[in-house]
Amino acid sequence: MLTKYPKLWGELSYRGGIVDGAGKLTPEWRTLFERFPDRFMLGSDTWISERWASYGEIMAGYRGWLDQLAPDVAAKIAHGNARALFAAR
Repeated sequence: MLTKYPKLWGELSYRGGIVDGAGKLTPEWRTLFERFPDRFMLGSDTWISERWASYGEIMAGYRGWLDQLAPDVAAKIAHGNARALFAAR
């Protein structure tokens, strides 16, 4: 889909399967992030109040798998892509 639709973005809030049971980035997600570093962004998806109670844990989980990527790719996914997308509007 990302190849076929060059304006398609992936938002990663509340997304399972990015890491395995040991917290290691899965090969499939690593490949997508490295192939399309400009097409993903993080979100915290605090759609219910209870999610705020675990916000620190959610962000720590994101940081854990972002640290497994090259720094430039991680920075794009963590905040750079969202800045670019919303600045363009």
